[in-house]
Amino acid sequence: MKAARIDDLDETDVGSKKYPSPEIAPDRGVIDKPLRLKVWEIDDSFKCPVVGWCLDMGEQREILRKEKICVKGKSDFEAHTRLVGSLQGENHISRRLDLWLSRKYRKELKELSGLREGEFLRHWEARFDRGEVEGILWVAVTKGDLSVEARQRIFGDVHMEMHVRAAEIGKERQKLDYEQERSHMLDQRLKEVNKVKRFLSKKNERLEKKISGLCQVSALLEKEKSELEGALKKLRGESIAESMRAENHELKAETKRLSQKIKNYQKQVKTIQNQNNKLSSKLEIEREINDLLRKELERINTQIPALNRPEEMYSPFDLQQKRLLIVGGIGKMEALYRQLIEENGGIFEYHDGHMKGGTKGLENQLKRAALVLCLNNHNSHGASLAVKRFGKKYRKPFRMLDNSSLSAIFQTLLEYQEGEST
Repeated sequence: MKAARIDDLDETDVGSKKYPSPEIAPDRGVIDKPLRLKVWEIDDSFKCPVVGWCLDMGEQREILRKEKICVKGKSDFEAHTRLVGSLQGENHISRRLDLWLSRKYRKELKELSGLREGEFLRHWEARFDRGEVEGILWVAVTKGDLSVEARQRIFGDVHMEMHVRAAEIGKERQKLDYEQERSHMLDQRLKEVNKVKRFLSKKNERLEKKISGLCQVSALLEKEKSELEGALKKLRGESIAESMRAENHELKAETKRLSQKIKNYQKQVKTIQNQNNKLSSKLEIEREINDLLRKELERINTQIPALNRPEEMYSPFDLQQKRLLIVGGIGKMEALYRQLIEENGGIFEYHDGHMKGGTKGLENQLKRAALVLCLNNHNSHGASLAVKRFGKKYRKPFRMLDNSSLSAIFQTLLEYQEGEST
């Protein structure tokens, strides 16, 4: 059923618009005659918010394309402005827009159009608080029986919410840029680790080929030695002339020389095998570091989309320029440890856990620190014992961690901050 036009009804001025006056029944009070305004008939102040809130940019462009208006190469703002400008009167674009929105929000129109003003405003408040604005906004701007005060209230809610959302989007974009920068840094670090890994793998392959070649040479020499020893035994069992004794002497000397050569080759093989074992251990350590960095990268990437978390989760504590000493851990993650401490207001110091130079340096660092974190899973036994001994001696708070990850350090600092505040 086509809605009645405003000019055909009893009218009451509402700003620059005219709305129907309610009909009075003698015994039943006011009987509302719901009138749905067309989109080109709504208040001008609502036209831009309705198009922006109730239609995404894909829908706005699709409406213009269906009216054979070229939007290729046009910015979102230009397309939006063209669509809003068409609402100054009834035309092909405004009629298509009105039909599109009426179909899209037909459920809300059916549920809410017939409500009286007070009940409608209660629905508005509830849905606005939940962020469910689009459907009820379309009903509100086309509901012809709302008072001026109700429309001003709805416009005020929409207008201020646009300001709030713009500010929140700006903050979230800053957080996203920061996390993307950190992710890029970790990607670069991971690429470097993979490059070292590939280099060590190629070097290990070359050493294995060299060992294989030396083993073959050693086998040939052993075979030659066995043949010479067999020939020597045969010569010993025969009665030969003096000339054969001289030849026998030469063979012994050659055998001795070859035996020494075999021993030298065996030493070389043993040395190369030791080098291979060391390189294999180093490669395994690099793989463990690579796995830790990958897990840290995955953990950070999973936090990037969490844009609706409260602001305090990004800076949950302030170390207030306290000096924090980290002992042990992964040396290649020192920059990440430093970034975590300094970005939360602390002064960072680091000791790699190696005690070849004695404990004096570690002791001096511990005396200056307000808190000491000892990362046991990548640390020397001597460093762990020294942290406990000096911590008790100088009455410094210290924590022994079995995990070198940033999340473990973050959680420990958070617990320390909560303990300080209580």
